[in-house]
This record gives sequence, structure tokens and C-alpha cells, in this order.
Amino acid sequence: MEFKYDVRDLKFILKEWLPTGEVLACDRYKENFSLDDIDMLLNEGYKVAREVVNPINAPGDKIGVKLEKGVVTPVPGFKEAYQFLQQNGWGSSSECIQVDTGMPLILYKACAEMNTAACPALTSCIKLTSGAANLILRFGTQEDRDRFIPKMLDGSWQGTMCLTEPNFGSDTGDIITRSYPTDDPRIWKIKGTKMFITAGDQGTGENTIHLLLARPEGGAPGSPGIGLYIVPKYWVNEDGSLGESNDVTTVGVEHKMGLHAQATALLNFGDDDNCRGILLGPAPDAKGYSQGLAMMFHMMNESRIGTGHNANTQGAAAYCFASQYATERIQGRPFGIKNAERVPIIKHEDIRRMLLDMKAHVEGIRAMIFRGFYYLDIESNSSDREKAKLYSSFAEILTPIVKCYGSEASLGVVAQAIQVLGGVGYTQEYPVEQYLRDSKILTIWEGTSFIHANDLIGRKMRMKEGAPFAAWMQDIRAFIAANQNAEGFEKEMKNLAAAFAAAEEVQAIYSAWWADMEHKRRLIPLFAQRALFVFAQVYVAMCLLDQALIAAKKSQGLKPGDGDYTFYAGKIASARYYANNILPNAPMLAALIRSEEDTVLTCPEEALVVS
Repeated sequence: MEFKYDVRDLKFILKEWLPTGEVLACDRYKENFSLDDIDMLLNEGYKVAREVVNPINAPGDKIGVKLEKGVVTPVPGFKEAYQFLQQNGWGSSSECIQVDTGMPLILYKACAEMNTAACPALTSCIKLTSGAANLILRFGTQEDRDRFIPKMLDGSWQGTMCLTEPNFGSDTGDIITRSYPTDDPRIWKIKGTKMFITAGDQGTGENTIHLLLARPEGGAPGSPGIGLYIVPKYWVNEDGSLGESNDVTTVGVEHKMGLHAQATALLNFGDDDNCRGILLGPAPDAKGYSQGLAMMFHMMNESRIGTGHNANTQGAAAYCFASQYATERIQGRPFGIKNAERVPIIKHEDIRRMLLDMKAHVEGIRAMIFRGFYYLDIESNSSDREKAKLYSSFAEILTPIVKCYGSEASLGVVAQAIQVLGGVGYTQEYPVEQYLRDSKILTIWEGTSFIHANDLIGRKMRMKEGAPFAAWMQDIRAFIAANQNAEGFEKEMKNLAAAFAAAEEVQAIYSAWWADMEHKRRLIPLFAQRALFVFAQVYVAMCLLDQALIAAKKSQGLKPGDGDYTFYAGKIASARYYANNILPNAPMLAALIRSEEDTVLTCPEEALVVS
């Protein structure tokens, strides 16, 4: 099937919905970008996704990476596509901070979204390189920047993030990989093993630059004792040339459910006691405290937002394929009409329900994500520092919501796409089943869904005594107050108001539970993910309705057959469907949380285990 993508919705977000002009007017961008550039960049980005990136997706899934005698062979075309994106401005040079060629996030992410949909295995490699480069730009010395950044941005070298170990995953503070000082205070010997390292040895370039967490000798226990190091696969000389092997060994690549073209590696560091890392940030203090994990969180938070975005792009691609198939597949007759001609399945009521359900979720979550990118652009670039500070807190709140809800909802979207295709959707002759396999990991990557739900109710709701979260809630409340009587959307706005009241109740319940930890301690994590879904569904509905109000105004005077009539009608339908069919779940979830239903806790553990 032909790869297609909804470029029109991306243009709507950037040109008609978000205040993109405010971002482009910032000093960093005002000489390089304008609203007039958006169509050209998105159209060209779509062409790259279709012609350069998507052709390697299905073959890469079937062939997969190979590891023989410690050497990884990438799938055919993967290296070339990676380097094309990096060398032609579609990769890290446009995404990184402190780089003159950098784009606003809202603009770059719109282009990158199409490439992710075209080949999910590829763009994670670029994202990791961008994240690693950003850490070096933010915390490295000028020497570090000169040594590593040029080659990372031009596609010659790739970056990774090395946290997980065979016995330690999300509990990062317990890692046992060690670092030992040398005569040079910035050079440390590294010894340990890391696993599940995405693109850990991808074979896309001459070198791989690992950003690695390790505990310095004598370091404090737990998270405060962890340091962060630049550990290249091949040592990089001061002049930027490649030196000898840096004692980094690829022990294996994981045999995964999906993302077969992406090398998820098991890496040993220092088997021959000759692995060196360059310390980022200050050396451990007198108490053995380091700042490694705090610095790494800059990369992790970027990756968490990116993971939710990645998931939604795969759902969007699956929806595009399903909608295309629904217009071509002839099967069945209209319900209740005898002797009628067979029709395309898009004429059937349940197929239309599934298509609109997919459309509403994809567009709503995309809107939420891009609102987050807008907040980050203002945080980093606006001269209005009070506004930047406020929007920074909004972006912090949205991060766990985007990651958790975006990744969980995408699985339902892709599963429905397979359902639309019917039996052929379960076969490898059609591309949708690959998206289901490729996207499942995204509920686990960068922290499981529970970890992010716990982050929302345990940190983001309570940070700075709850003031940022109260401001975020007030933003939603103000939208409801301003639009509660919007003509034609009275029912939808009433549903949003009811769901928002449910969200306020959930917030109050959690405040009470935190105050009564002695009795309510186990309820807090038990209902965390369901609490996150309440806030997510309210926010997605608000974004969709905000877009629908614009679409309603712009569609006035248009008739069926006019250029944008169908698009605007679809935007309104997405908002109506979500507000009337999905949003009522929020009060139901709030009622469940209120009930404190605790069968999960009272059920004997032995009853949960099949013996």
C-alpha cells in the first residue's frame, strides 16, 4: 500500500491553530524562518518521508540487523537513509540547541513526525544522537563540543543513552557500572555492562558516542552518587580524528517483537580494563555526590516527550493505511437494504466508527503534543521570561501525560486499523501489523506507563506546593468559561465541563490521600494511571474543541466540494466524537478512584500466580 500522511493537519496546527508567529518572532528564529516557509518545508519533508525513508521500513523489518563476530551489519539502505537525513537538515542539526541551523521545535517535529511514521526504527537513532549532542552542548567543555558535535550532527557518528543494566532498569539509582579516576581528572576508566541500548551499535557511521551513567569509585549510594560520561566506541583524539578501540564490546543484539531494523544492544565496557570516559559536569564532591543523573534527565525528558510523539505517529500512519483500504475494499451490502450492490467497506457503520475513533485520537493527541512543543519553544526562546517560566511548568506537566497516554492510546489505534483491514491486516503483506509490533515498546521505553503516572500524581501535581498545576488547571477552566455557550458545541462543552469537574475531584482525592499516607499509601499508585487518563482526556478534548471552533468559523460559507470544506468538517467531527464518546470516560474513572475499590490489594498474592 502507498505510504500517505495527513500533512494538512500539520499545516493547520502550525498556520491556523498555534501562535507559531510568536515563536518565529523570537530573536533566534526571526532572521531564518517565517510562516511562508511552513508549506514548503512540510511538503518537502513529506516527499523525503515517502521517497527516502519509507522504502526501507518493510524490508528492514523482514531482514533485521545482524551481529556476527562482534560486528553489526545494518539493514540495506538504513545507513544511507540515516546519513541523508542528518546531512540534509532533516536531523540533529535542526533539532539541537545552540546550533545556528536549529528549527523551532514545533516546525522540526512536524517534519520529523512524517519520517517517524515512514520508518519508526530509523528516527529513534536520530533522536538519540540529538539528545546526546544536546547533553554535550549543555554540560560539556568547549573542547568536548569541538571534538564530538560536528561529526554527530553531520551523520558521521551516532549517539546513544546508556542507563539500563542486566539487573537494574527503572531503578537507575542502583546501577553498578563503575568509573575510576586516572591521572587526568576528566578521564575516567569505565567498567560494567549495559543492556537494551537502543541503536547501541547500529552501524550507521564510523563511531558511536555513548552518554553513560556510572558510579565513581567511592561515590555516594543511590541516585546522588551517579556520574555521567562521554564514552566513544572508538577513542576520539583531541583533533577530532579517530583513535584506537575504546574497549566497548557488543555482546549481543536483542531479538525483539518489533523494530527489527534497530540494533538494541547488550554492551560490555572495559573487559580489557581499557575503556575511557570523559566526565561531564563537576567531579564528585567530598560526600561522593555527582550530578550525572540530573544531567541525564535533560536527555531523558526530551526522549519521554519524543516517545509519546513516536507512538502517535505510528497510530497516525496505521490510520492512514486503514482509511485508504476502507475506500478500496469492496465487501458486503448496506445494512437492511435487500438486493443492494456490494459497497466499499467505508460505507459500513462500524467501519466508519472505527475510522473516526482513530482520527479523533490521533488528531487530539497530536494537538496536545504540539501544544507542548510550543510551550518548550517559548520557554527556550521568548524574551518574556515570566511567560517562559509559566510555559516551562506547563511542559513539565504535559511530559508524563504525553508519554503515557500517547503510547497507550496508540496501541488501540493500531489495533483498530488492523480490524478495519480484517484478516489481511493480520498478515505481513500489509504494513499495519508491523506498526503494532513496533509501537508496543513505547509504553515501556523511557519508563513504563505507571512510572509516568506516578510522576504526574507524585511530582507534577505537587511541585512548588501545587502552584504550577493549579495554573495549568486554570488554563483549562478559562477555556471552558470562555466557550461554554459556543454555538453548535453546547453538548460537547457541557461534557468537557463535567469531565473537568471530575479532574478537579481526582486532584482533591489525591491531595487527601497524600495527607493520609498511613491509611491510603497503597491507593496512590493503584489508581495513578487511571488518574492520568482523566487529565489526559480532558486536555485532549480541550485541544480538539479549540481546533473545532476555528474550523467552524473558517468553514462558514464553504460548501461540499470547496477546497477546505471536507478538512474543516473532519476537524469538527473529531472534536464531537471525542467529546461525546471518549470524554465521558473521565467521570467514570473519577468515580472508580473515589470508590477506593481495592480488590487488587486484598487478593492473596498466591492467587495471582499460576502454579
